[in-house]
Amino acid sequence: MRKPGNAADRPAPSFLTQEQREALDAALSKKRAEQPAPPPVPAAAVGDDEVAKPQLGKNPHSEGVKTKRDLAHDHHLNRKGKGTGRTKKAGAGGKYTWGAQMLADGDEGAAVDPNDPNYDSGDDSSRAVSFHEERTTQIAMFKKAVAMLLEEYYNSGDINEAAVSLQELDHPEFGHYAVKRALAAAFDKHAWEREMTSVLLSTLYNEVIAPEQVRKGFTAAIEGLDDFKLDVPDVVDQLATFICRAVVDDVLPPSFVKRIDGPAGSLAAELRHKCELHLSAKHSAERLARCWGSGAGFKFDETKDSIRSMLQEYAASGDKEEVRRILRDLAVPFFHHEFVKQALLLGMDAPSQEPFLGLLGLLSETAEALPVLLWVLPGGASQFCSASGAPFATYFPQGFQRVADNLPDISLDNPAARERFDAAIKAARAGGWVEEGFTGAPTTPSTPGTPGAELNGTASTPFHPNAFKASALDIVREYFDSGDASEVAQRLAELDEPGFHNIFVKHAVQLAMDRKDRERELVSAALPDLVPRVISDDQVALGFTRLLAGIDDLALDIPDAARLLELFLGRAIVDEVLPPRFLAEAVPHLEPDSLGLAVVQQTGTLLSAKHAAERFDACWHGGVATIEALREQMATLLDEYLASGDLKEAERCLQNLSVPHFHHDFVTRSLLTAMERDGEAGKILGLLKQLADSGEVNQTQMAKGFARVEARLDDTALDQPRAPELFKQWKAEAQEQGWLAP
Repeated sequence: MRKPGNAADRPAPSFLTQEQREALDAALSKKRAEQPAPPPVPAAAVGDDEVAKPQLGKNPHSEGVKTKRDLAHDHHLNRKGKGTGRTKKAGAGGKYTWGAQMLADGDEGAAVDPNDPNYDSGDDSSRAVSFHEERTTQIAMFKKAVAMLLEEYYNSGDINEAAVSLQELDHPEFGHYAVKRALAAAFDKHAWEREMTSVLLSTLYNEVIAPEQVRKGFTAAIEGLDDFKLDVPDVVDQLATFICRAVVDDVLPPSFVKRIDGPAGSLAAELRHKCELHLSAKHSAERLARCWGSGAGFKFDETKDSIRSMLQEYAASGDKEEVRRILRDLAVPFFHHEFVKQALLLGMDAPSQEPFLGLLGLLSETAEALPVLLWVLPGGASQFCSASGAPFATYFPQGFQRVADNLPDISLDNPAARERFDAAIKAARAGGWVEEGFTGAPTTPSTPGTPGAELNGTASTPFHPNAFKASALDIVREYFDSGDASEVAQRLAELDEPGFHNIFVKHAVQLAMDRKDRERELVSAALPDLVPRVISDDQVALGFTRLLAGIDDLALDIPDAARLLELFLGRAIVDEVLPPRFLAEAVPHLEPDSLGLAVVQQTGTLLSAKHAAERFDACWHGGVATIEALREQMATLLDEYLASGDLKEAERCLQNLSVPHFHHDFVTRSLLTAMERDGEAGKILGLLKQLADSGEVNQTQMAKGFARVEARLDDTALDQPRAPELFKQWKAEAQEQGWLAP
């Protein structure tokens, strides 16, 4: 197998042979012949005295779709996409002419003069909407869109969709409104939704929402504390937690807390005091990282852990009201069967299960364990629960049934489990938690439609595609952070599901499309290492076929998806991950008018061009940079800044490197350069302060850079005797100015 970068192994003129190109053309022609002809326009649709005309400014041969060529030749359209397309001065006049207004008869179309004695402001319909009114309308629409976006995010948990939707609004100057609206929405939600909000802000920071907009949004929330207090009594505590969590997540600088100002006794002063207490506490970073209960209700395992901890605390305290409160805060009524199951299991192991049965009885009476919406009947039918409760199922029967299904295994560790479970069923029947006919018998494969029936079959349960998809996404994201392709191969082998590897290929490419060239190069470079050693040829072909078939939907979220897929597909063929015949073989699986067919055709054209292999080898512009290359680029950046003094240009260049995890090396290099060039120290420290204040270099990376310089001060002092003294002075100044954490 050819490895990327060996362009000398291939002929330069063209990658596809003449026979391969002809086979692709024949497959494309055959597929297009399957497309049905458009229905003819009935003659009655056009009047006798009318002539059917295409829409203004559109190519009549493109069925109303304006192409780039049409735009290029449409001289009535502004090149920046502005204007209606109509001619200037209503089609009359030009240079050195009177124009249509002067030649018009009467006063029709004449401009209204506010200085005219007969001027009536009510008749002036030609006035444009003021900039302020237009801006107000845009802000209102943006806020409404953000509110809908947040509600959808809380329901789906899809953080990528939320980021894409916010970016598509195309108003980066309104980012602070999105931050404030997210905080306001979370104040009225539960703990797990607040955790989702903190994760969302951390994800959007410096990718979708600029750092200054994030700070502005938090400032606006602080200014609105008095209004929030009317609806949310504990808003000060919540906002303090949000601010401190943002500091820990490097979304806000530590100096932000010091800028919270307000008179003594005000809500702002109380907020600042609470923030300082949170951040100065022991192990504050670890505590704040789990300030919302580790996202309980958001992640399956953490929700189970929260339920277990809640019941263990109840066993020690016996406080039923505290259990009810925590259960409500979890806001997972669909998962209450897990609570019933764990309560029964703990009751079996406890000296007495009466406290747990009493707790379940209380929750049943107060309707804390909400009923399910549908009762699944044998054969797969379903019916809504009636008001009288028949047919009626709650999460109690589900919890009891889950214990019954696992009772043989539980009895191995606890011989008294069967006796205690029978006693629990008797209490449940007496209390009306379960139906009278509930026996607690374990389900078997012969009882279809019963939840958990598949657990007792003799055959092993197959690995579900959704579970593999979740694992594949985790593998890809970790690979983007580490760049270790061998780790990817090892984890895929551990999953031991070669039949699902096409899912990994598909989602690896999809995730890379929504990232930068570095991640795209990582995926393209990993595929030759994985195919066919880990991923079979059939699976990688199936993965790319699924990408081609779904490119129409993918293009709705990633506008440039078609072009990116062309590059991924061409690179895979050049790297011998896919054979050239794949293009022709994929055509029959695509729709005649689909975007995937256009991707295949364009990829074939690119591969047929001269030097195609070399072009595809460099299609991601060398996205993966070596450590040495990065350090060289950072040194060049610093030298150019010292020559020009342009802070914004230096910040932009550092951002374009797209290596936020390596910014500590830039800080280290900058400090060492400042020690070598004593006269340039002020300029270099000014650059570091600007990078910290703008959020381009987060507090973790800044502190790590200072720590590395401090660790090597003894060696540096051999060449620069004043190095320890200068470093101590600079560190104190940075901490005093707030751009370095103390």
